[in-house]
Amino acid sequence: MAPSESSSSGAVWASRRVIIAGAAAIVLAAAGTATALAVGHSGSHSTASHSAVDHHAAKARLASSSCTGPTGAAYIAVAGYQAFDAVNTDNCYLVQQYNVGDSQVPSDPGDFNYDSTDEGVAMHGNTLYFADTGNDTVAVIDSAALDVDNYENPAETLIHVGYDPEDLAVTPDGSQVWVADTGPETGQPSLGGISVISASSNTVTSRLSLPTDPREIAFSPSGSTAYVTTGQGLYVIDTRTLHVVTVIGGLGNPEGVAVSPDGKTVYVTNTVEGKVDVISAAANRVTDAIGVGQMPWQLVLSSDGSTLYVADGDSNAISVISTASDKVTATMSDPGDPVSLALTPDGSELWVGGLTSGNVTVFNTSTESSVGSFSVGYDGGPNSGDGDEPTGIVITSTLTPGGS
Repeated sequence: MAPSESSSSGAVWASRRVIIAGAAAIVLAAAGTATALAVGHSGSHSTASHSAVDHHAAKARLASSSCTGPTGAAYIAVAGYQAFDAVNTDNCYLVQQYNVGDSQVPSDPGDFNYDSTDEGVAMHGNTLYFADTGNDTVAVIDSAALDVDNYENPAETLIHVGYDPEDLAVTPDGSQVWVADTGPETGQPSLGGISVISASSNTVTSRLSLPTDPREIAFSPSGSTAYVTTGQGLYVIDTRTLHVVTVIGGLGNPEGVAVSPDGKTVYVTNTVEGKVDVISAAANRVTDAIGVGQMPWQLVLSSDGSTLYVADGDSNAISVISTASDKVTATMSDPGDPVSLALTPDGSELWVGGLTSGNVTVFNTSTESSVGSFSVGYDGGPNSGDGDEPTGIVITSTLTPGGS
């Protein structure tokens, strides 16, 4: 079983995060060729050795003949490999797997350190932002400029942030990117905090140090308030002044956070107690608690705010919640430790990433049934995604280049 299935809640949460943070130290087998990945190693891999598998030639349908959906693209952060997958949402075709966050080797412009660990992903317009935990950077990529023939070194801007960035979010107006610098898990005083990036200049313009480890970030619809989950609870932050308004405690190692479209309600996953805490944004206090499965991780709201989806990793399920009643109305089975969630822009499908399976499962939200499942990785074959944890997913209605 995955280490996340421990009986100790504190150890469970720590194990889950260690699985994600250490995901890049693995060996992958693709098309019969083994490719070794090293994290934090001073050596580099040449382009020739890294290209043992022809990504473009391997562009193949992933493993579900029934996977259909609206036109668009899904971009999947693959923490177990220094890459992300670009996938057609209408048929689950893998368009390409692109490297991201890999720095050049000094004095050798033709060589790169393939050592990044891309855990979090956010998107605004055509711009993709990846949190590269292994290199303490954020990678910025124009999705419209992606080239299936340049999968190893797509044009990107790398921005140095704080220690171990694991998540990031774009303000509603697209002007800023907030990065959760979780900090090293050393037992020493936290070096965590929030790095604020100007989207226009791609530079860090502000930093807020926190005495704890920030995990996920969500904004109020107006962008005036940021909600940040941490080991101490939910931090409520004024985005204009970077002033911490309050800290809401007693949330049991919260991880995921989402804000209702009207800004009145904040939802937080309570990983210890297996529930979603419902918080009044006006009062900054918990008003209800919804029992879900074990180890709830990420969550996502429908665009109208009526339905909340929660990834219950250790229950291998997705809880479907009516926000009108704050009740679970359905549970969808998803083996493989689901952790990451994204809805298609039209809300017709929910895409779910499995941490230990390396699979993405696609659910029809009307029927609450699976319409397909595929492995991330080079070829999408059985177990090809083992070790390639899909820890973040964003979906757009715009086709990725080469995806038509």
